[in-house]
Formats: sequence, C-alpha cells, structure tokens
Amino acid sequence: MALTILGLSGALSHDPSAALYIDGKLIAAAEEERFVRDKHAKNRMPYESAKFCLEQAGIKPGDVDVVAIPFAPISLFGEARWKYAKRYWYAPDRALDAILMGNRRYKRYRNKIVWCLEQLGFDPKKIKIEPVEHHLAHAASAYHCSGFTEKTAILGIDGKGEYATTFFGYGENGKIHKIKEFFDPDSLGGLYGAITEFLGFEMLDGEFKVMGMAPYGDASKYDFSRLAKFENGELIINTEYANVIGLRRYKEKGKGFYFSPKLIEWLGPKREGDIADDPYIHYAASMQALFEKLALQMMDYYLGDILKETGKIAFAGGCAL
Repeated sequence: MALTILGLSGALSHDPSAALYIDGKLIAAAEEERFVRDKHAKNRMPYESAKFCLEQAGIKPGDVDVVAIPFAPISLFGEARWKYAKRYWYAPDRALDAILMGNRRYKRYRNKIVWCLEQLGFDPKKIKIEPVEHHLAHAASAYHCSGFTEKTAILGIDGKGEYATTFFGYGENGKIHKIKEFFDPDSLGGLYGAITEFLGFEMLDGEFKVMGMAPYGDASKYDFSRLAKFENGELIINTEYANVIGLRRYKEKGKGFYFSPKLIEWLGPKREGDIADDPYIHYAASMQALFEKLALQMMDYYLGDILKETGKIAFAGGCAL
C-alpha cells in the first residue's frame, strides 16, 4: 500500500509551503506566496499550497497517511534547553520557560497545523503528525537532493530551529548522522540577521541584500571579531552586542531589535533610508568576512576528515555559504 506524506512548513514564521510524497516520490511542491501574492507570506498558513498538492496528486485528505512538520519536542534531559537558559540568564522569564515548558515553538506549530488541517478537510484524530527536528529537515533537503552516493559532510547554518542553530553531520547510505549542534543564542545566522537589522533591512528577508552590499565595502576598516569567536570546538556569540532578547534589545519607535544599544554606541546609528554608503557598506563587508571566517573554521573542525575522505559536502539551512 502506498505511503502518502504531506509536509507542511513555515506556519509560524515565513515562507509557508507544502510538499507531497507518495512512496518516496515527490508528486507536488509549492510555496504559499505563489498563491496569495505576498512575498514570504509571513505568519500565514500553508493552506493554498497544501490544497494545490492534493489537487495535483488527485487525492483527498483521507488518502494522506502522515503529515510531517519541521519542529519537534526537545527533551528536558538534553543539552539544548539548559544551554539556552544559561546563556539567557539576563532574561529569567525566557530561561525558566525553556526549562519548565520546553519547546513552545513545537506546541504552537502543531496547534496551528491542526487548525490548518481541519480547514482542509482532514480529521486530525485520524492522521499521524510526525514532528521532524528543524535542522534535520534542512539537512535532509540538502543531502537527499544532492545525488551524492559517497559519504557526504553536511553543514547546516540557520537562525535557529527549536533551539539548535548550527548542524554538523554526514549522510551515508541514505541516512543522516548528527555529529554536533550549537544552540541559541550562539547562532552565526542569528548574528548575521541582527546586523541585517542594524543595516536597515528586515531580518529573514534582507540578509542577501547585506551580502550584496559587502563587495562594495572594505572589511579591513572595521574589526568585527568582538561579535563572535570559535574556540575549542564551540561558537560563542557576544550577547552584549547581538542575538539579544528582553531588556537588552535596542528599541526604536516601539520595535525591538536583535542587537543591543551597545552596538549603537560602538558603530553609530542604525542605517535609515535607501542609500547604502560609508560606513554601512564597510560594516556589511566586515560581517560577511567574519561569517565566512567562522563558517570555514567550524567546517574544518567538525567536517574536515570527511571532506578529506570524499570531498563531498551538502550545505543546508537559510544561511549556508
């Protein structure tokens, strides 16, 4: 009997989408923005995209066996929740919430997906909802589409998933093996996003604009090394400047940002308007240089042996090189 899997993503944040597999074969896939004409379709549900996938396959909701979602519950006995609480000691409400409540993102996501499924005509009580760790989903999308048959290194750099921000692993014989993960707030992608906000763009949208600004600047003019370092196998983000929450956030016109007033004191005012000039182009260049330096250091440390063995790597996540 055919196994039919519907994957639904993006319901909590940006780029909601759907994909339908039948017996391991991709039948249909689409992003919600294509139907609602709203770039990134932030805070929308993957309703139209899921509906499209079902129609393309010529099946009904009752024909679907599994609905896969890209967030999973994280155990109290693992490292992630405790690391988060320790690093965010200055926001005790968030720290305690991580320890006592766990991954609220998974719970919220699942609840929204259940509501979306009901609107599509599914009976949530009769469908299996399979949670998949966010970074594992990224890794799978890169590795399984790579076509590599040899042992393949996998590097995933993203803002964050449940708690993980960076994934090191390898794929072999169709299976993915995890080597190491870093956890929020130690996120290279999150740091890049915070500087994206400082440079006057929207996080989760303007990062590639920052990347585009970088070649126009001179990275040697500003030393961004104080923002992050990689030592003894661990990435450490300086949360006095970026990847901040709660009271440490810089606020402007009622909006909180992922960088602190201390960053403003160091680099000057946040960029405003449409002109990208000095010093902001140099800031972009310095951020890009730091990102590349640290990413390469991490890749060599955790994946160097695999790369020497086969030379194969799959980049995953929203901030892959």
